[in-house]
Amino acid sequence: MIYLLDFRASGVGGAVVPGRLVTMPGLGADADLRVETSVVFLIHGFNVSRADGTDGLRRLAQQLPAGAGVGYVGVLWPGDHWVRAISYSFEGRDADDSANELAKYIVLTVSKGTSLSFVSHSLGARVVMETVKKLKRADYPIRQVSLVAAAIDDFSLARPRDYSAAVAKTDRVAVLASRRDRVLKLAYPAGDALQAFLFFRRDRLGLALGSHGPRPSGNDPVPSVVFHEQIPDDRGADHGHYFPKDPAGQSADVTRNQASAVKFCADVLQAVPQPRYV
Repeated sequence: MIYLLDFRASGVGGAVVPGRLVTMPGLGADADLRVETSVVFLIHGFNVSRADGTDGLRRLAQQLPAGAGVGYVGVLWPGDHWVRAISYSFEGRDADDSANELAKYIVLTVSKGTSLSFVSHSLGARVVMETVKKLKRADYPIRQVSLVAAAIDDFSLARPRDYSAAVAKTDRVAVLASRRDRVLKLAYPAGDALQAFLFFRRDRLGLALGSHGPRPSGNDPVPSVVFHEQIPDDRGADHGHYFPKDPAGQSADVTRNQASAVKFCADVLQAVPQPRYV
């Protein structure tokens, strides 16, 4: 069954609010979610409105493997603003606040013992990893985490101060990366530096995980449960080439790349040992 979980106060921008399931034909309710034995959270990235997130996450859920007792929960969070991409350096706080509310919602609504998995795009990776940090694996086995075009630091999965403990709670974290992603290659380093300056972070500055995959953090190696698939450069996979969209108005190459990314995520969720981008 498909669900939509909304943490937004408004359609564009706005504050993070406690989560509530969207009431819409074809979507599940709280009572349905409580009886699922496996729940997959689908989390969009930066600069996605409520309307676009609703459309994209429903399309994604419909293309992922169906099965008895499996629920797909599309997560709508306010990682956008009416000034659009200019707001990037301020959206980390919204990602963290959304993770706090998502973890609370899971504890209050999802039955203990339910297996959890996550699929994210862009800055949604931060929502995922911050959520996993807050959950107890004794309560919720965390199976598969798929991070595509992840807008988090390349060393963060290995760094104890960031996400290495969260990674250790999972069966696997699978990273899909593209060096042809212009947002992560060009805009991410500048936005990361500005964010550090604005909020006086003491974090090291890094390059994007979703550009070239995970790297060690000093003497801390990349955890063995992290899997990395690098998209061939000749596919030209840019930042919008991952979660499915309406194919009308986009090129056949973009649609093909989106289908390949969805197939990668589907294989991750089904615990395929070596998921590939084909």
